[in-house]
Amino acid sequence: MENYKIFRTIIVIFVATVVGLSVSLGAIIPAFLAILIGAMLSYVYKKNTKEVLYDERMVKISEKSSRIAMILFAISITFIGLFLITLKDLYPEFTQVGFTLAFSAIGILGLYYVFYGYYNRKY
Repeated sequence: MENYKIFRTIIVIFVATVVGLSVSLGAIIPAFLAILIGAMLSYVYKKNTKEVLYDERMVKISEKSSRIAMILFAISITFIGLFLITLKDLYPEFTQVGFTLAFSAIGILGLYYVFYGYYNRKY
């Protein structure tokens, strides 16, 4: 587990450095190549390692943190969207942004309930 974390950190540093340099130089190809090489190296190392990378505790923590993060994000964009919609008299240019955020919140909650129903039946 510890070796995988170190290897992943090295990959992240490599990809971030190459992407940062590519963006500053205005070349997009090295950035895509760095991301592709980093993903491939991570995949190959993960497949060939004999270490235990995940256990039930980590999966349960991930499930709970993902659910809370999604709910808080949906609530936040809903309130920001409603706030921007109510300011349509003062700032009419933000009305479309408010509707976009509000409909995005509806969409993300809809997806949540679809997948919740699917996995509820599956397990």
